[in-house]
Amino acid sequence: MLTQFLQSLSNNESSTTHFTNYTPDTITAILKHLGNPHKKLQCIHVAGTNGKGSTTYMIAKILQTAGYTVGLYTSPHLIRYNERITINGREITNEEISHYSDIVETLCKNHKYNPTFFDAFTIIALLYFNNSVDIAVIETGLGGRLDSTNVIMPLASVITPISYDHMAILGTTLEQIAYQKAGIIKNGIPAISAPQKQEAMNVLNKEASRKQTKIYFVGNEISYSIKSTTPLIFDVACNHPIFGDNQKFNDIHCSLTGDFQAQNASVAIATTLLLKKYGWAIAPENIYHAMSSLYIPGRCELLCDNPVVLFDCAHNPQALDTTIKNIHHRYPNHNMTFCVSFMKDKDIHSMLTILRQYTSHPIFYFTLPDNRCYIPDNETSQQFSLYVYDSPSLLYNGIKKIIESNSIIICTGTFRLYSFVKDICKILQ
Repeated sequence: MLTQFLQSLSNNESSTTHFTNYTPDTITAILKHLGNPHKKLQCIHVAGTNGKGSTTYMIAKILQTAGYTVGLYTSPHLIRYNERITINGREITNEEISHYSDIVETLCKNHKYNPTFFDAFTIIALLYFNNSVDIAVIETGLGGRLDSTNVIMPLASVITPISYDHMAILGTTLEQIAYQKAGIIKNGIPAISAPQKQEAMNVLNKEASRKQTKIYFVGNEISYSIKSTTPLIFDVACNHPIFGDNQKFNDIHCSLTGDFQAQNASVAIATTLLLKKYGWAIAPENIYHAMSSLYIPGRCELLCDNPVVLFDCAHNPQALDTTIKNIHHRYPNHNMTFCVSFMKDKDIHSMLTILRQYTSHPIFYFTLPDNRCYIPDNETSQQFSLYVYDSPSLLYNGIKKIIESNSIIICTGTFRLYSFVKDICKILQ
């Protein structure tokens, strides 16, 4: 539920090629008039291409389990904008959004500021968290260096795996994309990173050196080893004095699935251990309990069990390949059927090629009511055996015809597909 003011703002999330006012200058000016609430906020900043959302949730869950009041700012949302701003899992209400929106609108009219939607929503989050949380975990919207969230001064900067995405704005090479993500690294503030390809690692190390700080990598100072995949059980070790002495955690049980979640967890755990340097109380039992009780909507989420329907957002080839391999390992005796939708700026040919390797069924493609949504042409539809639908009821009828006793329907691609799949699952059950 958005106010008229918020709906009137330019929204870069509605574009795939052109971005308006992509700079932190406007939000910085507005926040100054508001007393710089972000400068009073203790926070963690998270950027990356894949695993960013899961890692952000994990950090917040560990801190909340340790007894802290935790703000969480994420994007995009699955169904409601309110999902993006939470305190200890409680979503901001429509009335609260309206209240802070009015404050931002009045200031912008008085001073003739023209923020983007993400500028304004980030300000709402910062005002909402101010004096209400012990710490906030804040996920970047796009990139990092020029992102609206990059006004904050975090206790730690976190970077998840960097891959090719949003290339129209972030750059066409891994080095260029990594340069944008590395922009969240601050002077003297330690950083934690997932394993990176060498080109990205070089950029991150260079940025950390320039900012006179240290970046700690999974694979170097941080390690993990998987003992079981179903259920997911793994060990994590943080081997550097900054994390404390003998920081080893054996047999961590994670309620999520997928080997990659162990990697995300190792980043999250190292980040929270880093906070002990600043006096934050994080006990081993907080980590174990947080990992075993995690629930992250839209991440390999089981939406229906007869037939099995899973949703997992995967909007670039690396993420998609990882997701499908994880599900194939988890359901080795099931026949995969895919229901997908992608945005125009994605590497669609590569992703359809990956999907085609895992199924002999047609691929069901749903065209979302969004001008950013990619609509397959006849040549692509024939090449990859796509059945294209623009109606949930027609999509349901198409899927229903091929369901077998061992079918698994995997819904993936953009987050925007989620609400439509949820509606279809209500009918399937």
